[in-house]
Amino acid sequence: MTTHRAAAIAVLLCSIPALALAGGRGGYSRPAGGFDFHGESGGSHSSTGPAGTSRTTTATNTGNGYNRTTTATNGGYSRTSSGGASSNGSYYHSSNGSSPYGSHSSSTNGNYNTGNYSHNGSGSNSYGSYHTSGSGNTYNHTYSGSGTATNAYGQTYHSSTYANNGYVYHGAVVTNPYYHGVWGWNGGVAWYPAPYYWGGGFWGAFAIGVTSAAVYGSIVAANNVTYNSYQVTSESPGAKLLSSYHLTQTQCGPPNLVVIYGPNNSVICAYPNNLVSAGNYSVNAQTLTITSENPAP
Repeated sequence: MTTHRAAAIAVLLCSIPALALAGGRGGYSRPAGGFDFHGESGGSHSSTGPAGTSRTTTATNTGNGYNRTTTATNGGYSRTSSGGASSNGSYYHSSNGSSPYGSHSSSTNGNYNTGNYSHNGSGSNSYGSYHTSGSGNTYNHTYSGSGTATNAYGQTYHSSTYANNGYVYHGAVVTNPYYHGVWGWNGGVAWYPAPYYWGGGFWGAFAIGVTSAAVYGSIVAANNVTYNSYQVTSESPGAKLLSSYHLTQTQCGPPNLVVIYGPNNSVICAYPNNLVSAGNYSVNAQTLTITSENPAP
């Protein structure tokens, strides 16, 4: 690899936003998204700074919350940021910017009552382009995200991060042979874990503590916590996951199985095949893919 090519890759990868994941599997900071609109009744105002930057801010009182948008321009540079919050706990923030050297965009949506949130980001310049996305729940301490970057030479890099129950994992993504794109498996609609259901309902509508579900063994994880497994129900997101990878569920416990950790501290086991080898994996519900679990250093 030439020096110029290595430098291009380094610059591109450095442009990918870092996810604020610290600590163990699930220990990470609550995403920014709360906005203080105290005393702001709405309206618009514009100003021009000493360096020639023109800025216009518009605030709107919706009756149950506030929205605010600011656009700043200076020559070939421009940036627009928007944010808002509602009385039902929903919040959002987005940003778009461009210059003669490149462009970027990012967005975050969430709800402080449920704890659910999701984010997307993308950008491009003369060195290449990148895209990141992820979703999680601040109260369940779960997160799954992925990133893709392509440099000016056409080389593409993939990354994946999964956090759950005090551990953070980075590993290789096993491409889903059937479903593609974000939320493509769910008709393009975001899926979030439902409260009070085992696995958030990902493997089936099992209420936590229910005794009628067929028990499929258990797994003792590295944190010495025992996870009970249950039989996956048909038509559930988990059933679609298994079907797309041609996996057959089996009782957890024996060695050399495919062990898949799902939302909300859930786990199922399956026989390995030519697509998925034996080992531990985590689920990215956005793309319905599984990621090999390698403990982060």
